[in-house]
Amino acid sequence: MTAAPDVLVAGLPESTVDWLGRRLPGAKIAAAHESPAAADALAGSSWSLLVLDAGLPGLPAMDLLRHARTLPTAESVPVIYCARGRPDARESQALVSRLAVDHILLHPIDPEELLRCMAAMLGMTPEKEPAPAADSRTQLSAAVTGLWERFRGTVLGRVDAVEDAAIALLEGRLDEELRRHATREAHKLAGSVGTFGFAEGSRIAREIEGMLEGSAPLGQGEALRLSELAVALRAELERPHAQREVPAPAAAEEDDRPLLLVVDDDAELVERLSMEASGRDLRVESVAGIREARRAVARRRPDVVLLSLSSGEGADDGLAFLEQLADGSPPVPAVVLTEQTTFTDRVEVARRGGRGFLQKPVPPARVVDTLQQVLQRSAAGETKILAVDDDPQILAAIRALLEGRGLRVSTLDDPLQFWETLERTAPDLLMLDVDMPHLSGIELCRVVRNDPRWSGLPILFLTARVDAQTVERVFSAGADDYVSKPFVGPELVTRINNRLDRIHLHRTLAETDPLTGVANRRRSEEVISHFLRLASRQQKPLSVAVIDLDLFKQVNDRHGHAVGDEVLQRMAKLLLRAFRAEDVVARWGGEEFVIGMFGMDKGDGVQRLTQVLARTAEEEFEGAEGARFAVTFSAGIAEFPADGADLASLYRAADAALYQAKAGGRNRVCAAGWGEGEDHATESVDVLLVEDDSALAGLLMHALDTRGYRTHWLQDGQAAVDALLGASPALRARVVLLDVDLPGMDGMGVLRTLDREQVLQRTRVVMLTARSNETETLKTLETGAFDHVAKPFSIPVLLQRIRRALEGEPSA
Repeated sequence: MTAAPDVLVAGLPESTVDWLGRRLPGAKIAAAHESPAAADALAGSSWSLLVLDAGLPGLPAMDLLRHARTLPTAESVPVIYCARGRPDARESQALVSRLAVDHILLHPIDPEELLRCMAAMLGMTPEKEPAPAADSRTQLSAAVTGLWERFRGTVLGRVDAVEDAAIALLEGRLDEELRRHATREAHKLAGSVGTFGFAEGSRIAREIEGMLEGSAPLGQGEALRLSELAVALRAELERPHAQREVPAPAAAEEDDRPLLLVVDDDAELVERLSMEASGRDLRVESVAGIREARRAVARRRPDVVLLSLSSGEGADDGLAFLEQLADGSPPVPAVVLTEQTTFTDRVEVARRGGRGFLQKPVPPARVVDTLQQVLQRSAAGETKILAVDDDPQILAAIRALLEGRGLRVSTLDDPLQFWETLERTAPDLLMLDVDMPHLSGIELCRVVRNDPRWSGLPILFLTARVDAQTVERVFSAGADDYVSKPFVGPELVTRINNRLDRIHLHRTLAETDPLTGVANRRRSEEVISHFLRLASRQQKPLSVAVIDLDLFKQVNDRHGHAVGDEVLQRMAKLLLRAFRAEDVVARWGGEEFVIGMFGMDKGDGVQRLTQVLARTAEEEFEGAEGARFAVTFSAGIAEFPADGADLASLYRAADAALYQAKAGGRNRVCAAGWGEGEDHATESVDVLLVEDDSALAGLLMHALDTRGYRTHWLQDGQAAVDALLGASPALRARVVLLDVDLPGMDGMGVLRTLDREQVLQRTRVVMLTARSNETETLKTLETGAFDHVAKPFSIPVLLQRIRRALEGEPSA
């Protein structure tokens, strides 16, 4: 009996190793996730095959392979090398001729291709993919079954219309209106029932449609045939079907809010997170452990996962679950919450596919902020499809088929609302039916192709008509592809994926700077112009910054352009980490970067860029002959509408401020309209609390901080006035919580001063006082206070008043 071959897989995900083991059950497959473990395995045993990934942590993979070739146990082991990036000719030659690599695969690795290669080298035949208990086919079958139960009455109602037409024809009273109605219903039946598994029903409906369409007179022969077909169609649709043995899931009300799955056994933390997330339009489901989390994901795919990792025995299981989420199709973004603090922990989470890392204890508001940023980044990369068909069953089947694969599907059954829906959804791919009332898919396709904004949108037709004339009409109108009804799920998905792959490739090439990976000038101009329209409509600030690396030409001259490119790449990564997902970071050429910041005034922008400036100074680069050096940058920032009403004028203002920063000695940030030499380190906060009672202030500050507000506390009225006034104030607050009885200057004096100095045009004041009579309340409101809360007050009530003040704050 031949011994089973031993295979070592080094550096590939555990899920891939498990999958290979299922497909090659005759082989013993072991995994190594780091170079030391792989080196020990190669030295300790003889192997039939080594699969080595270039991204193996630890010793570089090629160095590990060189070491392996010196070992008696591994000097002749066959090797499959999984390269990252595109190896050049010299590297490929070294792998093959010097290191005796038998086969090179390029990332992203196709598991099936890797399997075929391994099987050929081992002389084995791979097993067919074993069907999991609840695989995608079963899930799809269940979904289709549910849809059939939901629409069965509607479908049989369409058969009623066909039967009515047959009876009317037999009795000689079939008029044009009834005939047209029956033709439309037969057309819908032909296109939809095959999707539910009734292939013969689809054929019968198509024959009925062929008999009824047109205006040629129908005789008794056609009447008898039509009656036979109607009876056969009903019998076909009412018969039991084997595919419907899977029970349909219970119908639930549709909820479009993103679903957050919280994996944590801390009931108090979960409750606080749930309250915060629910207030931010997130649905929340929580489980206590990894096993329950796996079941929850299999039952319903969440939009984002918050995973609490312990430091005990369950840590490995948690990391494996994290990797499973990242390797899913589509992947589920996950943020990790842990008490661990080491850099190694962060690296391990990132390596397993984590999208964020938060250390306990952390305020719920900050957790939800992070989750929403992750969701925004995921949504930015989400593929959107608009399907237009007058048959709701077809649309429901498309949604069930595609949304389970991570595609965001919008549907429309009224072609008259097409243009508004197209503008609102901005899809990446459009699916059209050919025959629809009022406006055919052919006409819609022509309209799209004639509009410059949408002319490049991929269009795929779903049609029950596959005759040569219809196919010619479809492609003449500008279609990219078509699929015949009833459609087969895998074929439709494959055709869509082929189109989407090309879209993503073209979009990446067209919108991304190839050196740094940030947006290019054309893309950033589009985004910032969109920001400008939003800022104008919503009365929100928008800042544009221009960044230029100082003395960058000297870097290229002294250390070479390769080092200069590395500086630009690391600078781009630093900027991407420093700014929000909704901001746009772009390279406009050379060493110049441009940043668009919606909802951020230039004071906040200066603060953010000053922080980036400090981080940049900590970055160390290795130049020619090992010389170490650092770089700095200068930046200018301008704000809409004070410094410009359009992108061109904002850029000019920011560029002028940049010139001022360069002239002032470089390595600094200047804002348009600020005088040279002034101190502009203005601290911007959401809430300034002016209260001399330290116990009450401590309680309020804790309540505000745990909800993610930026806060500042002062105990003196005069100190508050000094901080808030001036051309360059030390503090800029969106809301001031102001006590009446204060040292230095009482609250009413502070309020009158803020009103006189026009601070209340950009800041709202909520008065806190023990006086609750009507006269005092009216006095504070007439002086300029936005609201008034009497002591003792309820913290939740006060927080609600603060939220109201922030939501309706005056424009700066």
